[in-house]
Amino acid sequence: MDLSRLLSPTVRRQWDGALARRDATARWPADWGERHLEGIRRSWADAVVDVPYYASLVAAGEAPGRIDTWNDFRGIPPLSRETLQRRRAEFIRRSAPPPSLVTTAGSTGTPLTVGVGAAERDLMRIVKLTEWLALGYQPGSRLFLIWGHAHLLGTGWRGRRNHLRRRLADAFLGYRRVDAYLLTPALCEDHAHTLLRFRPVGVIGYASALDLFARYATAYRDRIRALGVRFVLATAEAPPQPDTVALIEDLFGCAVVQEYGGAEFGQVAFKAGPAPFRVYSDLNYVECEADDADPAEGQPVLLTSLYPRYLPLIRYRVGDTVVGPERQHHGHVMRFRDVGGRVNDVVVLADGAAIHSVAIFHCIHQEAAVYNIQMILRDAETEVRLVAPGANQIEMEARMRTRLSQVHPSLANVRFSYVEDLQVSLAGKRRWFVDHRTSSPCVASPAS
Repeated sequence: MDLSRLLSPTVRRQWDGALARRDATARWPADWGERHLEGIRRSWADAVVDVPYYASLVAAGEAPGRIDTWNDFRGIPPLSRETLQRRRAEFIRRSAPPPSLVTTAGSTGTPLTVGVGAAERDLMRIVKLTEWLALGYQPGSRLFLIWGHAHLLGTGWRGRRNHLRRRLADAFLGYRRVDAYLLTPALCEDHAHTLLRFRPVGVIGYASALDLFARYATAYRDRIRALGVRFVLATAEAPPQPDTVALIEDLFGCAVVQEYGGAEFGQVAFKAGPAPFRVYSDLNYVECEADDADPAEGQPVLLTSLYPRYLPLIRYRVGDTVVGPERQHHGHVMRFRDVGGRVNDVVVLADGAAIHSVAIFHCIHQEAAVYNIQMILRDAETEVRLVAPGANQIEMEARMRTRLSQVHPSLANVRFSYVEDLQVSLAGKRRWFVDHRTSSPCVASPAS
């Protein structure tokens, strides 16, 4: 049966785009130098005319008015997440307001909101579909998601409406979603039964959530392998443990694939099995900043977008590092071995429940007054430090406690404090959480 006839016009267009992109990749050049310079030239010309922040750099003599050489390009100062956040109004185009907005989960402790257009959303979906297509995904295929969304953390009629919309959308897309925010042995057992009934062609989840599921669901190994799952996509973070990928592959009997990207900067690279990450060189120019850190920890990444976006990103510090970059002569990173730096860790609470970091940030980043977030874990209490100048603290804390309690009851008792800046590591990094407990609790083991 040709299930493609059942697709909506939007989904059909995306599938056609994925098929075309698959064919186009075979014709990609070996050397991207001139193409990248031309793409950067176009992006910069658009940015300095329509985006106030970039125009101000040129007016102040801090960046060139046009890009003719690689030296011109490298004369543009890097763009930080903090600048995007604190000067948000300067990234609204003069020609039009953003068609829609996307808010990051804030895994660096710096959540932000940026404008996005329909065409770039479409393109990112096409990029994903192209990879899934090569792994055996087709119209009508089912996907099992160990995932979550911030908008599902709500109360009252709005919360019920959000859940209904998500269930309907998932049913249309062929998705079955289970909660990645709170994972216990009992919940993972329920998720394993749901997975076995659903019989998906692929599984997608936060890497640390998949790691915990694989550790809790070992009793279901033979039955899960018999499903014939074609791929497991571990995303949103680097694998949390050295044996994570091997553990997941053993449970599902298929390769683990990984994607690298971000809510505000889109899809950047993809990794299939043991192969290195392959950068989407037609969409991004990727460079590494000079860095004196241990090579094993990676080199900081700067990203320049080459496709039309509502918000052009030029030499954007994404907040991550890459390990083992393979560069072309003009500095572009074609491939890299691994992602270093930022990792969305799991916090283990006193009762052994594992809480995904994204769940906590989803409860907080909805507050526009919050600039930075950090959780401090102590034996006697959990403190959430906020950089939130001018916030109405009483009302804001009430909203956050309601959302946090939906993730885990104990999180309703966190102590909020307000600071001008966050505690940093010896390397100067602002970790999203700092654990000062004298003995960290262990993840609860399944009952024998």
